[in-house]
Amino acid sequence: MIDSYFTIKEHTLSETKINKSKFISQSFPLKSQLEIPELIKSVQKKYYDASHQPFAFRVGINKDNFRSSDDGEPSGSSGKPVLEAIDKYKLTDVLVVVTRYFGGIKLGVGGLRRAYFEAANLCLKDAIIIEKLITKKLNLEFDYKFMNVVMNLIETEKIILLQNSSDEKCKFNIKVRLSKIDKLRKDLTALTNGSITIF
Repeated sequence: MIDSYFTIKEHTLSETKINKSKFISQSFPLKSQLEIPELIKSVQKKYYDASHQPFAFRVGINKDNFRSSDDGEPSGSSGKPVLEAIDKYKLTDVLVVVTRYFGGIKLGVGGLRRAYFEAANLCLKDAIIIEKLITKKLNLEFDYKFMNVVMNLIETEKIILLQNSSDEKCKFNIKVRLSKIDKLRKDLTALTNGSITIF
């Protein structure tokens, strides 16, 4: 079960020179795919006089939503190696744009592939990589006599209590990591002799 993924914490920027061409690589964490066109546009605007600005992104927890663009470089020579750099770190929800200022020496397709990978890798190597957990919210309803055992379990399993709206019964709203849900249901049912309601 996939219940966590890796992404970057914040924007990073790196610069390198390869055979007289200057490469400026940037990585951006993404909250939504809708941000991508605007981010690419802002980079293109800032480096409006650059020769090429290939990019690649991967989004979503299943990592099946991705795209790469060569932006006028020979086909497969630039966008794809940028995506390979993202995949090297097993990242998602990330956009990488590499800006190239041509230095007068042609690199050839193989040389371009290596250069773009190296440039993209450089900015990701410096990024702070974070693990994000995939969670689900659950509501618990149970009798007061089970309050202590339920609280102990929640604390032991490091489960986040979002809200306690108890009235005549204990009512908790909790946030649980996906891989822990089944075990938690069994444990709570056992602790409350089957009287707890989980929804």
